[in-house]
Amino acid sequence: MTGFAGSGPAEVLATWVAAAVTLVVLAHLFGERRLFAIAQHLLAGLATGYLVLLAIDEVLVPRLLRPLLDDPGGNLLLWPAALLVAALVAARWLPRPVVAVPVAVIVGGTAAFAFGGAVAGTLLPQLAGAVLSPRTDAGTLIDGLLGLAITGLVLVAFVHGVPRGRLVGGAASVGRLLMIGGIGGWLGFLIVSRLALLVDRLTFLLHDWLRVTG
Repeated sequence: MTGFAGSGPAEVLATWVAAAVTLVVLAHLFGERRLFAIAQHLLAGLATGYLVLLAIDEVLVPRLLRPLLDDPGGNLLLWPAALLVAALVAARWLPRPVVAVPVAVIVGGTAAFAFGGAVAGTLLPQLAGAVLSPRTDAGTLIDGLLGLAITGLVLVAFVHGVPRGRLVGGAASVGRLLMIGGIGGWLGFLIVSRLALLVDRLTFLLHDWLRVTG
């Protein structure tokens, strides 16, 4: 059961709207692309509107505009941020060299944030998990060594532009195979999760919308 199902007018309307959108999306399986395109535009519009409201309510107003209005002289570092936001908002009417600066800052900051997250959130925990303590049992020892070996081989697969010997080339080939296996497992997990979503939607149509019990 979902939170839409209920006896009130709002719950009934929400259930019918959700059922209609679900049927429109499932119609793509039978070749109906026009309705599916409408559903895609609806999803994109709702997601964009939600993200815009979230950015305004959670970031721009409490962390940028309100501190500047409360204490303009005590938050000098926020003024460049306000100028970057203004340049992005007026990007359509400003010269391209002016707009290129905030765009470059955003792209560079996002790339640095993603790289730092990958190192601090993935690489370092994997390496830390492979660090063995004196009281490590056999199972933990094997898991740590395997994790360390797989991490090292995959990293070697990304080494480009340097001379490779037979040993390094073989390690890079094994690393690429391990990486492909990991991507395959990840895609398999995505397929299983999407099938679970499909079952959930079918259950919603049968139980919450059509009221089929059994």
